[in-house]
Amino acid sequence: MLLCVGAIGCQKETTYTTAEDKLANKVWHLEKKTVGQQVFTYRGVSTFSFRLTSSNQSYGDSDGIAGSYSITEQPSLIALNITAGNRQIEAYKITLLEKEYAILEHTKNNVLNTFYFATRR
Repeated sequence: MLLCVGAIGCQKETTYTTAEDKLANKVWHLEKKTVGQQVFTYRGVSTFSFRLTSSNQSYGDSDGIAGSYSITEQPSLIALNITAGNRQIEAYKITLLEKEYAILEHTKNNVLNTFYFATRR
């Protein structure tokens, strides 16, 4: 889509960004998590964080885990898979993805874990 205004000129309007475009090359900080019915809040304090680097599909986090990632986008599902040492270490369903906020979920031992991340810009 092109957006043109009078004699000023035309500028291409970006209408769609991939999940990777929104997630990669930023540090994501854990702000809150729910584990079953328990809620833990970390807003404004040092806590778990991770970074995805798009140029080489690398993953690194504050726990010292380094590996790679892949993102699968389907109409009703966005999945983030983290691999380290040639094995998958986590698989997340992304339920909300905005420029500076993301909500990721995964089930462990039949308990839903929901993670709320922000870039803290």
